[in-house]
Amino acid sequence: MPARTRQAEAVPVAGLAKLSEKRRQQLPACTVAQLRQRIAAGEYLVVIDGLVCKLNGFVNKHPGGPLALLHMVGHDATDEVLSMHPREVLATMVPRWAVAQFVPDGSGRVSFVEDMALPYSAPRTAGGEDPVLDYGAIQRDYWQLHGQLQAEGFFKCTYSDYTWDAVRYVVLLAASLGLVVWGGGQTWVYVLAGLCTALLWQQLSFLVHDLGHNELTGRRGVDLILGICVADLLGGLSVGWWKKNHNTHHVVTNDVDNDPDIQHMPFFAISTRFFESRFSTYYRRVMHFDAAARLFVSLQDKLYYVIMCFARFNLYVQSWLYLLTSDFAPYRMLEVFCIAGFFVWFGYLLTYIPTWPQRLLYVLIANTASAVLHVQLTLSHFAMSTESPDPERECFCARQVRTTMDVICPRWFDWFHGGLQFQIEHHLFPRLPRHKLVRVQPLVKDLCRRHGMQFKEFSFIDGNVYTVQWLGEVARRAKVYNCREHLHEQAVNSIAKAAGGL
Repeated sequence: MPARTRQAEAVPVAGLAKLSEKRRQQLPACTVAQLRQRIAAGEYLVVIDGLVCKLNGFVNKHPGGPLALLHMVGHDATDEVLSMHPREVLATMVPRWAVAQFVPDGSGRVSFVEDMALPYSAPRTAGGEDPVLDYGAIQRDYWQLHGQLQAEGFFKCTYSDYTWDAVRYVVLLAASLGLVVWGGGQTWVYVLAGLCTALLWQQLSFLVHDLGHNELTGRRGVDLILGICVADLLGGLSVGWWKKNHNTHHVVTNDVDNDPDIQHMPFFAISTRFFESRFSTYYRRVMHFDAAARLFVSLQDKLYYVIMCFARFNLYVQSWLYLLTSDFAPYRMLEVFCIAGFFVWFGYLLTYIPTWPQRLLYVLIANTASAVLHVQLTLSHFAMSTESPDPERECFCARQVRTTMDVICPRWFDWFHGGLQFQIEHHLFPRLPRHKLVRVQPLVKDLCRRHGMQFKEFSFIDGNVYTVQWLGEVARRAKVYNCREHLHEQAVNSIAKAAGGL
């Protein structure tokens, strides 16, 4: 059996922190036991590149949201930090928060708090078959590949890649507006206009995704404001909400208690773990497996596409809840102004449609046809693993490959998926411009092959079949669970009646 060691524990080999050897040696040592003790006392300590960083003063200022950091407390987060941030930023930020040198215990662990009850992050869900992977070797090769892509300029945006994207945006926007304004009262014209609007929103979502990951200009403030102009003003959705949600998803992908992207109770349960009424660390509430959940989940494979048709309406609600109630909304007023602007111009556009039934039809088609985007988003994770075979030792790269799938499509059809059908590659290298993911896939496949990691990919049709079949399997188990609960309730009632008659 390969040894589960992390050679990288002993010395900082990622090269993230620009810290002189003299300054590094001046820092006190911190053992695993001391790390745990200080975390239990309320310190937010994260291990990055061999340094223990205290983030109490930074967590609420983190551009990606507090939870993305809090889920890393008590972990060696070198890989997560490397994947999500430019090296230039980390070279200055990591030394600023460093308070100690980390002294590993030789166990190969990347998580040191799986048995601790932290109020902001639940332990990773354990289970599943152990594939017997050498996580240390996987991590070293991941670092090597990341360095190779960095050296070859993959992380720099090539603006010419957006040429045809821009053409599509302009054509779809012109078609959407033109068909509504000059529709002539013809119902079929407004149906076509609704489809064009839905396709426009779908395509713009890929651009917003790039901006949210700072892939366009590489300047966080510029990309975020551009994202607000596109998502909030043209689509009515909060990019701030998306960024907070999405960054958390990248850090704790497919974890039942921590990942908001798979927490859709009472409508969906992608794991039987949700039958346990788990507590969501993102929504700060219990996800009750109550009567409504039992009904919807038992039918989820049949209702999947129907519910996806209403997903965009839910995003409008989530956007407003975030802007009105969230403690973390850095651009709150700008986003409120832009989303209000969206409803003003969109409402004015509807005045060009002569009758209320036609207006309602256009709005419904524009929003429900956007279901294709939500199917694309859920396809990559809904049928994938939600349980880690070794939560303490599983490295970032192995976890992302385990929880994600790619979608196969012809190169000429890349535009429809926005290049984000390469989700495994995107999760390994979130800052990599999506147009370049196709060139990285062979390298990632080779890495997986060398280390015995299963690389899952399906065609769009087969991926849908695979996902619906898995939802159906969980639905079947929910029905069995419902029957057992019903029989248990009957037995309890019978005993109670018998006791009452004595």
